[in-house]
Amino acid sequence: MNKLKIVLVLSYLIALNSQANVFIYKGPENSDDQRYQYVQKVLQLALNKTKQEYGDFELKATSEDINLGRLLLQMDKDIYPNYFFKISITDELLEKFHVIQFPVDRGVSGYRIAFINQQRKESFCPIENIESLRKQVVVQGIGWLDGEILKYNGINVYALANYRSMFELVSLNRVDLFFRAINEIKNEYEAEQRNFPNLMIEPCIALYYPLPRFFVTAKNNIENANRIEKGLKIAYADGSFIKLWEEYFLDSIELVKLKNRTLLKLENPYIRGLDPGYKKYNYLLPEKVTTVSLLH
Repeated sequence: MNKLKIVLVLSYLIALNSQANVFIYKGPENSDDQRYQYVQKVLQLALNKTKQEYGDFELKATSEDINLGRLLLQMDKDIYPNYFFKISITDELLEKFHVIQFPVDRGVSGYRIAFINQQRKESFCPIENIESLRKQVVVQGIGWLDGEILKYNGINVYALANYRSMFELVSLNRVDLFFRAINEIKNEYEAEQRNFPNLMIEPCIALYYPLPRFFVTAKNNIENANRIEKGLKIAYADGSFIKLWEEYFLDSIELVKLKNRTLLKLENPYIRGLDPGYKKYNYLLPEKVTTVSLLH
């Protein structure tokens, strides 16, 4: 980082610290990255629900081009004050950070659908077991829990740091599959298909592994975390959280027609210490799917 960037970052942090009740969340990785719009709206909803008790607030995003690996480094160094980010939880993160155990995506991120190259439209329809999937090359992001889960289950993972490059590799047919959450895939397809016209959504298979995504903040940021948690539960109880969730995700979930797919169930070994109480907030997906479980 050059001197100018250091000065700008320091100026930014000083400005943030001079304002009360400023909540920081992770910004997009590029101009087409829409994943963090929902995070912003959820935080805004939770904070508005608790405004009368806790007072006013301001939301600010971090700069673009911060991938998950850099994000975790920033958290370790406590670079941003009052920083909240949504992440797929692990036992390690439960120990390291203050975790709000409310599933921000209502559990649907564990259902995964792949992007593929259009020339291979029917290539993966014969896959009916994990062994067949293990013959494919799956691209995932460096530091993503999904990649670690796939590798644990014996799947061949090619890891990249750059989010957009993953779509590019699929478009160029240099990897076989790029699995995405069913609540994300519609927006991602609409954003990236313009850049990579060879992309398509694979029509026949889906993966499932439990993947709760929670808001995480610094260990000592307890009061602000309690405010977010209280606001989320109020919004869930009065229906406004579910309305927001449906606005962002229901079309994508319906698009992939999960009940018409072969669902391959994998194990997530990274949440063995997690209290399952969060599941009461999960969305119940249709059960009429062909399910193949992986047994170790």
